[in-house]
Amino acid sequence: MLKNTSRTKLLLVTVLLLLALTLVGTAGAQSSPVTIRVMTFFAYDNPEVEQAVVDAFEAANPDINVELELTSYNDIFTKYQVQLAGGTPPDVISMNFEQLSRFASRGALEPATAYVEASGLDLGIYYENTLDMHSVDGVLYGLPATFSNNVMFFNKSMFDAAGVDYPSADWDWDTLIEVGRQFVTDEDGDGIMDTYGYGPAWWPMYMFLYNTNLLTPDGSACALNTPEGLQAMNAYVSLFAEDGISPNTAAQQTQGTYDRFISGKLAMFVAGPWAVKPFNDSIDGFEWDIALHPAGTTEGTFLYSNSYAVSAGSANKDAAWKFIEFATGEEGARIRQEGQFEITALRSIAESTFVESMVGQSPAHPEVFMEAVQFGQRLPDHARFQEILDAIQPELDLALLGMQSVEDSMNNACNAINAILQEG
Repeated sequence: MLKNTSRTKLLLVTVLLLLALTLVGTAGAQSSPVTIRVMTFFAYDNPEVEQAVVDAFEAANPDINVELELTSYNDIFTKYQVQLAGGTPPDVISMNFEQLSRFASRGALEPATAYVEASGLDLGIYYENTLDMHSVDGVLYGLPATFSNNVMFFNKSMFDAAGVDYPSADWDWDTLIEVGRQFVTDEDGDGIMDTYGYGPAWWPMYMFLYNTNLLTPDGSACALNTPEGLQAMNAYVSLFAEDGISPNTAAQQTQGTYDRFISGKLAMFVAGPWAVKPFNDSIDGFEWDIALHPAGTTEGTFLYSNSYAVSAGSANKDAAWKFIEFATGEEGARIRQEGQFEITALRSIAESTFVESMVGQSPAHPEVFMEAVQFGQRLPDHARFQEILDAIQPELDLALLGMQSVEDSMNNACNAINAILQEG
C-alpha cells in the first residue's frame, strides 16, 4: 500500500513538473518579440524624427520590434511594388492618398474598418477631410499621419529692397503678376535672367484657383478643356511665357525653383510645411515669411495627406495595426510635429503644438498654414490616376515650349483621359 502511494506521489510530481515546464515554454513563446517592417517616406530628410516615433513605440510595446526602412518619396512606391510582386511586402507602408487608391484597388492593402471597430478607436480625433483621403469606395485603408497644403513663401529682403509691400490676403491673380514682374531681372546684362518673381506649385493647383479639377465632379470626363479648365491652364502656362515671372524649362535646368529660392534669386515660391525645416537649415542671408496664395477666380490650394496602412500580405497584422494606432495617435503625432514634419492630422496636436513648434524661427506667421486648410482641395480619386497624369504631361510640355496652343494640348489630353475613363 505504501509502495503504491509513493508511486502515486512520484507520478503527481512528474505531472506537475511537466506542466510547469509547459507553462514556462508557453510563456517564453509568448514573450518572444514580434518583428514588423515599417517602410516610410515620412521625414526622410530628417530620419531622427520617425526613428523617435519607433523608439517610443518599442518602449511602450516591448513585445514588438520595428525595423524602420526610410525610403525617399520618389522611390518608395516602386520599391513597394517590387516587394509585393516578390511576396515580401513590409507590414506597414506609408501612403499618400492617390497611391493608396491605386494599391487598395489591387488588394495590396488591408481594410482598416475591422481593426478600428475592435480597438474602439474614435476616428473623430482626426481631421475628417484627411480621413476621407484614405478611404476607397467607403472603405478605410489607412490612418492619416500628416497633411500639408500649399502657401506662398516670400523673400522679405527682396521685397524690402524693391520697396514692395509684402503679399497680403487681398492680392488677386493680377496683383501676383504685376508684383512678380518687378523681380525679373538680368543683373549682369548677359541676356539671361538672374532673378525671378514666382516659383509655381505643381500645375493641378491652378485648376483649384479657377474653381475646377482634372475631372468633372462626377468623375466621368476630363475637365481640362472646359472653360474653367482652359482658363486655369492658360494662367499657368502664361507664368513662364507671356507673363514671364517664372523660370522657363531652360532656366529650371540651370537651377530649380526650390534651390533658386534658397539662393535668394526668387521672390515668391509655392510650397508646404515640409519646406519649413529645410529652409530654416539652409537659408542664410535673407528673411522670409509665408502668406496665403492669391486667388484666381476663387481661393484654392492643395490639401495633401499621408497615412500608414497595413499590407494585406503582412503575417503580423495585429502588431502592424498597433504600431499604426500609436504612430498616428497622440504620442506619435507630437513627436512628428515637434520634429516639424508637415502638420499632424490629429486635431488636438495640430491645434496646439504646430504653431508653438515654430516660435523663434521663420516663418513669423505659421498660422497661415492653418488658415489655408479651409481652401484645400484634393485631386480626383481614381485607380488609374497615374495614367491620367501621364496622359497630360507630354501635352502640357508642348504648350510650355510654345509648340502647341494650350487649347490643343488640353483637347488632346482630354481625348486620352476620356478613353481611360471609359475603359474603367
